[in-house]
Amino acid sequence: MLVEKIKDLKPGFCEKEVVLEDWLFKLHRFKAEVKQKTPILISYAFINRPYILDLHREVSAIKYLVEAGFDVWLIDWGYPKIADRHLSIEDYVDFIDRCVEVVRRSPNEKITLWGYCLGTTLAVIYASLYPEKIRNLIIQTPPVNFDTDNTLALWAKNIDPLKVSRALLNATGDFLNIAFLLIDPVRLVIGKYQSLIDNLNDEKSVKDFFYMDHWIFDSPSVPGKVFEEYIIRWYHRNEIMKGEFTVKGKKVDIKNITMPLLVLVASKDHITPPESAIPFFEAVPSKDKKILMSEKGHIGLTVSRSSHTKIWPEVVKWLIERSN
Repeated sequence: MLVEKIKDLKPGFCEKEVVLEDWLFKLHRFKAEVKQKTPILISYAFINRPYILDLHREVSAIKYLVEAGFDVWLIDWGYPKIADRHLSIEDYVDFIDRCVEVVRRSPNEKITLWGYCLGTTLAVIYASLYPEKIRNLIIQTPPVNFDTDNTLALWAKNIDPLKVSRALLNATGDFLNIAFLLIDPVRLVIGKYQSLIDNLNDEKSVKDFFYMDHWIFDSPSVPGKVFEEYIIRWYHRNEIMKGEFTVKGKKVDIKNITMPLLVLVASKDHITPPESAIPFFEAVPSKDKKILMSEKGHIGLTVSRSSHTKIWPEVVKWLIERSN
């Protein structure tokens, strides 16, 4: 029966190992026959889990990179507990720096830094502060400009995160999931399950549904202080684009983004629409910069088969040309 085939499905295809662990945070390294000179460090978002990049064999973005001979590393921000509620964005940037030093094989080597969703924001901050360590910067479904009028941005601009953190201590996964589902409840709730019913006889569709549903509801909390910071300083004030965001007293200046830049956006993205990235793309002084646009949504850019046909081969080609 189909139920027997799907009940033990587990996300993840490419083999990896934990190389560095610090309390909550981990650094993974994927096993590969390394052929490309420049290693890749992926700064994943601190919402949801990073295995969306390696969901299963047919839609694994990591597989493309590993098969192309890249040395791929991935930051996992873990599952914050109540004891982690005082972690700050500075702590996340500090761990990225620790990871960069592990990934670099020599003090003079530069790496490719790859940000995903809110991990993009962290990657942009890091690349602005330490441009001498970054050869290439890739940002995927990137929220950098937070002055947008999509539903999620309007919600974030009109909540008081201090009340959330006082009530919940951390912004829990359940709280965040409700916020995301309310963006488009008819499509994201009713439409999704209607589609499942309509395709119950299609084994591939049912498997894809359960892989995705597992990922969507595998939702870590966001530490209370981090939630306060990113809602107030990014959504309310748009500090990064305005040049007002600081880390340990040092100003984040996107004018330091002079390295090759690749921006991956999705035209139907309801979480980080193209206007979350385009003003940043236009503002940075890099002379080697490119946008690849998928016709899919926020998640479809990563896992849709059309993106794996049109977008990911272009990403790998771009990287190879700038990694040796």
